[in-house]
Amino acid sequence: MLSEINSHSNRLGLYIHWPFCASKCPYCDFNSHVQKDVDVAEWREAFLSELRYMADIYETKAAAPAMLHSVFFGGGTPSLMPVSIISDILDNIGKLFTLAPNLEITAEANPSSTETKQLTSFKTAGINRISIGAQSLNPKTLHFLGRAHSNHDIYNAIEAAMGLFGQVSADFIYGMPEQTINNWQAELNQIIKIGLSHISAYQLTIEPGTQFYTRHNKGETLTCDDSIMADLYQTTTEMLSEEGLKLYEISNYALPDAQCIHNLIYWQSHDWLGIGPGAHGRFTLPNNHRWHSQTRRSPDGWISAVKANQHGIDTQIEDDQADFAREIILMGLRLSSGINLPEWLVGNTEFINVTWLQQFKEDGLLAVNQNHLRVTHKGRVHLNSIISRLLN
Repeated sequence: MLSEINSHSNRLGLYIHWPFCASKCPYCDFNSHVQKDVDVAEWREAFLSELRYMADIYETKAAAPAMLHSVFFGGGTPSLMPVSIISDILDNIGKLFTLAPNLEITAEANPSSTETKQLTSFKTAGINRISIGAQSLNPKTLHFLGRAHSNHDIYNAIEAAMGLFGQVSADFIYGMPEQTINNWQAELNQIIKIGLSHISAYQLTIEPGTQFYTRHNKGETLTCDDSIMADLYQTTTEMLSEEGLKLYEISNYALPDAQCIHNLIYWQSHDWLGIGPGAHGRFTLPNNHRWHSQTRRSPDGWISAVKANQHGIDTQIEDDQADFAREIILMGLRLSSGINLPEWLVGNTEFINVTWLQQFKEDGLLAVNQNHLRVTHKGRVHLNSIISRLLN
C-alpha cells in the first residue's frame, strides 16, 4: 500500500475511462465509440491489470505519493459500464492506495430511463457523487445537440440521483446559433429550480474531428456570435451566483463545500492516474518534472496492449520544469481562487514574464500577493491573452 505523505497538500486522483456510448453526439470530441456488446470478464481484468501497473509506477516514481482523494468514472457513458467492473475496481483501490477519509467517487451518467435504473446499483457499488449529462432543458436544443433523452428523462434522473447521493451535478451547454439572453435566462431559471449543488455550464465549441466540425467547415453556423456568447456567460455567472452557486472555475459553479474534488486536482496540478482507453495521467517527479502518460485510444488496441504488457500506455513523457510551469499557470488561473506558485516558480524569470506580470497587476487584470496569483473579474474575459503573455 502506498505510504501516507504529510509533507504537503498534494492529492491523488484516479480517472477511469469507459469508452462506449449508445450513440455519438455531433459536438463530442471525447474518445467514445458505439459498441453494443463487450466481454465483461475481459474488460474487468484489463482495468484491474492497468490499475495495478499504474499504482506500481506511482509508488516507484512519484516525488511524494499522496493519498487517493478522488475516483472519477468518465467516458463515453459510464452509466453503461457493467456495475460489477465498477465494484471490482473500487474493491481493489484500498489494496493499492492510502484512501482519504472523505474519498469522492464520481460517475457520469446520461439521463435515459435505462441508465437511471442503474443509479441504485451505483450507490451500492460505492459511488457517492453523480454527474448527469443533461445538456439542456430546451427540447429544440436537445435535438440540435443529438441527445436522445427528453426533459422528462432529465427531471427523473436528477430526482432519482438526489434521493441516493449526497452530491449531484449536472452539465449544461449554451451558445446555440439562435440562442438569446431571454431564452437562456428562462432556461437558467428552470435549472435553478431543480436545486442542484453543482452545475457545469459550458459554451458550445466546435472541436476538430466532430460532426459539427465537418458541418462548420461546409459553412453552417452552429454557435452564436462571440458578443452574445460573452453576454450569456455573464448572465450565467450572475444568475447562479445569486442562488449561492459561485463560479469557482471558468465553467463550474457550486454551493459551498460542493466543488468537485477531482477537477480541482487537475486545475491545481496535483497528481492523477488515467486508466482505460485514451486516458491521460500526470504526477510530479522528484526534480519538479512531471510524468505524463496517455493510453492507447482504440478500445480493441488498448485491450490487446494490456493483455500483452499489463498496461495500454501508448506514450509516456517526462515534462521538464518549463512544461510543468506552463501546466500550473494554464490550469491554475482557470480557478476563481487563483493559484499558489511553488517555491521554484516564484520570481523565476526563465518561465514567467515578470514585465507582463507587473503590467497585468497595474491594469487590475491580475491580483498578486507574494506567491499567489489570481485573475480578477475584469481580467477573466482576457484570460487566454494573459496566460500567453505570462508564459515565456
